[in-house]
Amino acid sequence: MLRSLSSIIFIFSILLLSCKKEDKIVVSTNKPKNYDDVATVKVENYINRLYIDLLGREPLHTEKIRDVDSLRAYKLNFESRKRLITRLMTDSTFVEGDSSYKRAYYQRIYDLTKARLLEGAGEEEFYQQIGIAQFALKSARLLGDSISVFSAMVTIDKCMNVINSRRNYQLGEIKINEMYAYMLDNPIYDVINMNSLNFVNASFDNMLFRFPTRDEFAIAYDIIEKGKVGSLFGGYASNKPEYCQMLVQSIEYHESMIKWCYLTLIGREPTTQESYNLIQDYYITKDLQKVQTLILMTDEYAHF
Repeated sequence: MLRSLSSIIFIFSILLLSCKKEDKIVVSTNKPKNYDDVATVKVENYINRLYIDLLGREPLHTEKIRDVDSLRAYKLNFESRKRLITRLMTDSTFVEGDSSYKRAYYQRIYDLTKARLLEGAGEEEFYQQIGIAQFALKSARLLGDSISVFSAMVTIDKCMNVINSRRNYQLGEIKINEMYAYMLDNPIYDVINMNSLNFVNASFDNMLFRFPTRDEFAIAYDIIEKGKVGSLFGGYASNKPEYCQMLVQSIEYHESMIKWCYLTLIGREPTTQESYNLIQDYYITKDLQKVQTLILMTDEYAHF
């Protein structure tokens, strides 16, 4: 996809900045803090929050005891917190009820994304759409209607993209922004946000936490409704799939994901400095887990 000269210069500057230092931790370590006086109940509450936010459930009694002991052994330092967070995100060892922490974590991301964009639509709703499209596909083939055949196949592919996105994201075959694009471009999202006018407003609100300006709306509407080539965020699109991809590849989308992480994990928006510290690396790597980890390690999140 072509980009304007200003966008290329901006992205190049981010690449240069990101090379200066791999991690810009949001935690100040200038003067180590003594955590010996942190009450055990606070440590347990921290562990409870981590399990709920990352896995969607509270820890078992045995898990809580193990994790309290592990954190205490290293005096609740940031590295011990990072190890616990990383285990909950990446450990593929079998865990009763979850299959594994890793699977539960990616299922949690998938469920939160569907709740945010698709009102929590279940798999059965997508399979219902697939069933309708498959029936239409058979009928169209019998009638020799190539346009309807193509339309039905596109609908099936869009639904399957959503259904398969959790597994594909877990396997590293797609990034989180691609999952978001699939959540925008499917029949269920179209039902929730009927017609192009509502779709444009909803896509901006869901992806960027704001509504489009008058000029942005006019460009986006023409792309989706008329198939007219338009430029937004330094990119170009001429149809709905390209528009969705253009939206989730923008700098502003990545900034909004950082904002979403702060709102869901801490309950506030990030400061300008906090966003700046994270956006340089996140825009390049698309590593949502790293953003979450840096937030979850903080004393603010832990209430220490």
